[in-house]
Amino acid sequence: MVAHLTPAQQKVLSFLKDFVVRHRFAPTAKEIAGNFGIAVKNGFYYLDLLERKGYIRRRPHSPRRIEFVGETLPRSPVRVPVLGRVPAGSPREAVEEVEGELFLDPALLGEGEIFSLRVKGDSMTEAHICDGDYVLVRAQRNAEDGEIVVAVIDGEATVKRMRRQKGKIRLEAANPAYPPIAVPAGAPSFRIAGKVVGVYRKF
Repeated sequence: MVAHLTPAQQKVLSFLKDFVVRHRFAPTAKEIAGNFGIAVKNGFYYLDLLERKGYIRRRPHSPRRIEFVGETLPRSPVRVPVLGRVPAGSPREAVEEVEGELFLDPALLGEGEIFSLRVKGDSMTEAHICDGDYVLVRAQRNAEDGEIVVAVIDGEATVKRMRRQKGKIRLEAANPAYPPIAVPAGAPSFRIAGKVVGVYRKF
């Protein structure tokens, strides 16, 4: 049985829950302190106290991870910024400006920072990525062989399946009309902007 909370402790617990629903991660002690106008050490105090009283569980070395004991929080839609269009064809510039936003169920997204790009072109149709779709991309610098990525070459971006070969990276379309793109491994002009983790399509 959990211990009773004072009104002040209940306010902190409610703030933690609201913060996690909005942001999908827990506030730091500094953020708790800033919200309530208290010292940072008191933010740590409340976290420790709520854990001791059995209301939350924290993961070692993961201050942004909090589990609320015996509760399932409602899932509010997550805001996913749409950063522009990215060709599914020959690489062209992807404008890194927010053009809009999607509000999606967090269960569809998984962990990490997610952004979206609108696809223009038909080179990935056999991977079920079509012109006008929104690819959901987890921002990361690396990807495994065979994964679909947003690759940037000489400042221009494209959606392709990445293959690792000896001494080079091969970016493959999912449409036989488009030839693969070969890039030397470690080339400074090449980078991975993220891994495609989903596709959103409006009807």
